[in-house]
Amino acid sequence: MPCHRLFLLPFLSLVILCTSPVLVSGSDWNSIPNSLHHLLHTIENQDHEKHFAGLERRDTAARASYWRPLQLSQRDDPPADLETQLINVASQLTSTLNALWGIVQHEYNIGPPVIASGSASYPDPTVFPITVVTDGHAGSHSTPPVVPPPGPPPTSAGSSPLQQQTPGAYAFDPQASNLNVVYYSQTDLTGTVTLTQVCSDPSIDAVILAFITGLFGPGGYPSMNMASNCWAPSAAQQDAGAAGLLDCVGDGFAAQISSCQSLGKKVLISMGGAYSNLQISSADQATQAARLLWNLFLGGTDATTAPLRPYGSVILDGIDLDNEKPANAQYMPSLMTALRTLMATDSRKPYYLSAAPQCPQPDQSILVPDLVNVIDFFNVQFYNNPSCQLDAGQGFLDSLTSWSNSLLLPPATGNNNPSGSWPRPSSSSPPPPPSTRPKRSSRVRRTQIPPPPLDPGAGSNPFVNINNGITSPRLLVGTPAFSAAGSGYVTVAQYQNILEQVKALHLPNLAGATFWDGAYEIKSGGAGATNMTYAQVVREVFG
Repeated sequence: MPCHRLFLLPFLSLVILCTSPVLVSGSDWNSIPNSLHHLLHTIENQDHEKHFAGLERRDTAARASYWRPLQLSQRDDPPADLETQLINVASQLTSTLNALWGIVQHEYNIGPPVIASGSASYPDPTVFPITVVTDGHAGSHSTPPVVPPPGPPPTSAGSSPLQQQTPGAYAFDPQASNLNVVYYSQTDLTGTVTLTQVCSDPSIDAVILAFITGLFGPGGYPSMNMASNCWAPSAAQQDAGAAGLLDCVGDGFAAQISSCQSLGKKVLISMGGAYSNLQISSADQATQAARLLWNLFLGGTDATTAPLRPYGSVILDGIDLDNEKPANAQYMPSLMTALRTLMATDSRKPYYLSAAPQCPQPDQSILVPDLVNVIDFFNVQFYNNPSCQLDAGQGFLDSLTSWSNSLLLPPATGNNNPSGSWPRPSSSSPPPPPSTRPKRSSRVRRTQIPPPPLDPGAGSNPFVNINNGITSPRLLVGTPAFSAAGSGYVTVAQYQNILEQVKALHLPNLAGATFWDGAYEIKSGGAGATNMTYAQVVREVFG
């Protein structure tokens, strides 16, 4: 056995030694969280080293400071009362044992355990990705309902004093000017800061889960990467050949989403990211992809697809587009238009579409002129681009103004119906015509401010209203919440000064900010004179 694998034995022994007082003794209860505190930190660092060792050289150079665990001194002190301490320890221990199991699999090339069973019922959740397999004679697999975890959500992990969000105390306002949207599930803090903690922050309005990495993966189904969240494909997903999907019900992640939605927060899922391939070869295939996404993640009710839904009975609130490959951009407008058409058929809840272009214009991966009449929120990334990122001074302000101008549209269609409902599309109805707004020339200097928006009477398409409270596309300031996210990072105090300048621009479609990512955002408070998180600054400045 290689020497570096011997670390597993003392780790397992320490887990037993540290948890045994909980099981056999009532003495010195208050020492339990502190004893496990150092152990969990050590295991998480080993998991980080395992992940980093598996990266190719190119990825290692690009993400050297990105995948960095918290230092022990950065972690929150254990809460004062014993009950909360034990709840937090149980949560951390579950996450850490999952990480430890991942290390074991990596070191010994072991696949996830599969327990054969003749029953189609799902086991009680454990810390391991155990999948139940049927005997092949059962009928269709039923999708297990998601039951939110009992009790109040865990205390927010932010360093600043954050209040707890309670159900019924908040309502999402899509027309607000101080919205805070966060991405979640793809940084090293994902295993430390839960989705429940992020959603419990009253300053957060919406969460975008990252990522759907492919539209037509194994079995012709989408592929996903939820990092440390979710389990290996379920039995139903395996039977369908959908090896790129995940079981997010068994590990309780779907329950966290349901709990987040019960607080009034919106939860979307993003397609794309740096390591994705959203290739679509035709408009027909774009429509097919839209229907798959609708049935797997949104309000679709297709009986064949229902057992394959990664989040079970949870219905997400929308889709975000983060395509980063220009070669895959051509049919993205067809995909998003088809999704919007499907969303208009479901009156049970409002749905939203967002997109995340880079700040230089035009973005070759997100074809904004062809998307502007179907996207509700544009989460423009004002980082990793020196000419227009947050710390670019006047360059940033000019770029933000340019984006605001380019998103101005004539009044939305569909809102003259006295009943308030958008006309339902029929199978014989043709799709909406493509945008007639001219594309900006790729020869235009990327820092140049484009001309003013077209006159509404000039023939450009109006915004497609689906009664979600949005009547024209809205603009959010994409912000890195930690320095390793890329260039353009600013401190909370600097961010406050920048937002004061943004406020003075009086942009009519400014909706707030988007952060990469939510776990780091709620950890951003307590540093410097502001003693606020980025999201709290948005609330204060934009009111």
